[in-house]
Amino acid sequence: MSGGNQNLGDLNKNEMVSFARTPALPGVELLMACGSSHHWRVFHERYAICTSDAAAAEIRYRKNSHTIGDRSTLLFEPGEMHETNRVAKPQDFNVLFLTPDTMQKFNEEMDIPGQPHFKPVPAINEQFFSSCKRLHAAINDDAAAIEQQSRLTECVGMLLSCHAEKRVSTLPDSGKQPLLRARDFLHDQFSHAVSLDEISAIAGLSRFHFLKAFAAQFGLPPHAYQIRLRIERSLPLLRRGMTLPQVAESIGFYDQSHFIRHFKRTMCVTPGQYQGRL
Repeated sequence: MSGGNQNLGDLNKNEMVSFARTPALPGVELLMACGSSHHWRVFHERYAICTSDAAAAEIRYRKNSHTIGDRSTLLFEPGEMHETNRVAKPQDFNVLFLTPDTMQKFNEEMDIPGQPHFKPVPAINEQFFSSCKRLHAAINDDAAAIEQQSRLTECVGMLLSCHAEKRVSTLPDSGKQPLLRARDFLHDQFSHAVSLDEISAIAGLSRFHFLKAFAAQFGLPPHAYQIRLRIERSLPLLRRGMTLPQVAESIGFYDQSHFIRHFKRTMCVTPGQYQGRL
């Protein structure tokens, strides 16, 4: 197991964040946070299942505010972001990340049509919460591969069979199309310098109108969205063992220090700590 059960230093007083990855579960990663008062602002390119042992906070996701408490579960989907608006007490939580391909394989095995889709705060029962906790323990304890795989299958199977929704197939509103073009352009050119004039022209909007509309639709202004996208794209490169200068250059940061600064601000650990190289 790479990066498992490592304390990665004080972030906000007693806040501790670590990551665990295991060869038994490709496409899966576990984030573990203890005593976190951090106001997280995260862009997701993977599915994320967040289970909180202790929490009293408010987050914003899909343009709505959601209150979370002890033993709560949140679900986030690829292509979306969330941010913490309020933290009333330090939080202890785990986040299980699954790549879209990994989730889709489970979906196909269960003969469920379409892309998996979930409510952000479903009525999760105690059985599912406990299943998640057993999976986390198996990953963190580096249990036998068959146990880890069985725990994952049980957990995701329960999620898909009990909590997946049918995604309504509708065409995007015509007003969103310019913003979707701009977003797709940022994804295509995530490692390149992009000017406001260039991207607002792609959307066919004035710079002022574009900035306001983009932030309202996606939760971040375009420059911040691009940085979050770069950080997400850096994760598989770091997991493959690329050096920090190589990663920084490949995803479009000026240099290693620029990359490290933004990575730590976003992930609450340094890139080296994320790799498990303290």
